[in-house]
Amino acid sequence: MRKVLKTGFLLGLGAAATSKEKVSHYVDDLVSKGKVKPDKADALYAQLLTKGTEKEEELSRRSKERIRMLLEDMHLVSRDEHAELLEKVDTLERRVLALEQELAAKEAPVDSNDHLS
Repeated sequence: MRKVLKTGFLLGLGAAATSKEKVSHYVDDLVSKGKVKPDKADALYAQLLTKGTEKEEELSRRSKERIRMLLEDMHLVSRDEHAELLEKVDTLERRVLALEQELAAKEAPVDSNDHLS
């Protein structure tokens, strides 16, 4: 699972770098064709990158939500739920041990020498 996430992250980084290059080439092309004035190129580049980042963040948010829903549909426990269950098991183990010790103390044979003192 970690390998898949790492691969996805690296692909995202590669896509981001490629996107910046593509935006830069696109803006340069618009300038060379006279469709954008050179003094407006930097602002257009920044605007396109901002829009791209916003779209990427939205896609990421939607993807995370979809993955969360898929995992929920698979009935897997979350880390928090797992930690909570471990804590409950630990509490129950301590209670069982205490009850076993209490029961053992009640069932222990009485030493006849204790009555003579």
